[in-house]
Amino acid sequence: MTVKHFHEGELRLQNQVGMREKIDVLTKHLMWDHMPDQHREFFEGLEYIFLGTVDQAGLPHATILTGPQGFASSPDPKTLTIRTDDRTGLPAFDGLAIGQPVGVLGLDLSNRRRNRMHGRVSAIDDGQISITVVQSYGNCPKYISLRDISVRNLAPAPATATPRPLLEAADIDLIGKSDTFFIASYVQDGSGAPYEGVDVNHRGGQPGFVSVDSATQITIPDYRGNDLYNTFGNLLLNPDAALLFIDFETGDQLHMHGTAALIEDSDAAAAHPGALRLLQVTITSVTRRKAATGLRWQFIETSPVSPDLSQH
Repeated sequence: MTVKHFHEGELRLQNQVGMREKIDVLTKHLMWDHMPDQHREFFEGLEYIFLGTVDQAGLPHATILTGPQGFASSPDPKTLTIRTDDRTGLPAFDGLAIGQPVGVLGLDLSNRRRNRMHGRVSAIDDGQISITVVQSYGNCPKYISLRDISVRNLAPAPATATPRPLLEAADIDLIGKSDTFFIASYVQDGSGAPYEGVDVNHRGGQPGFVSVDSATQITIPDYRGNDLYNTFGNLLLNPDAALLFIDFETGDQLHMHGTAALIEDSDAAAAHPGALRLLQVTITSVTRRKAATGLRWQFIETSPVSPDLSQH
């Protein structure tokens, strides 16, 4: 039986860049219904993991979870368990239940290694969640800025924060200096196919690569990556998006929800060096959680393949 790894949104974009046949070949060696041992060992060595979930209202969430090495563990190739401590009170865990789809991004900023996993919750309590692997694969290191953890074990600030409809000056400043953010998206069509579920992924570039158009709109360039188009393919079919910007020096987290639209206009993309197309997000909700991350990072360098914005 042929396993369908991609839905129509992903297929459309893969065809658009002429990579459909090559992706089919790569998929045989790229995607698994379990985690290879090297992926299991990678996740177990991380001190932070990114989680994509969907709440009871149908809103996606992108969340960072932190802990000492081993706070994520893989007792077998089909299972990843993550200690959450008391963080199950966060909005990202609202309504999370057995069988719910989740997306997991393992990213080591110190070496640009990145692995992704889609799965379903198999167990959940106040201290941890267990996820059954549906689809697991590695990603390229493109556009990932290097950082090392400089401070550990800080007590995170209380999780409560009030959502608001507009970006404020401090938010705009953080977006303007960011070279990294994370985005969650999802597709649920009842097919039960491996592609169905939640995805969370990294987007990166030179500081300022994300443009703030107004207090309710941002524009993101789409650079050539691994050509899978998981995020953008999802957003073609379901425009609901969740974005997470992190201030790596202060631990602040900036969460945004919005409606995403792909802009295929070549003239518009030309205003953003290296962009194939643009993603425009109309923001519906903004939440800033100060000092919410228990880690701090020291910047090393931006990715050498990130387009040079100074030449424009």
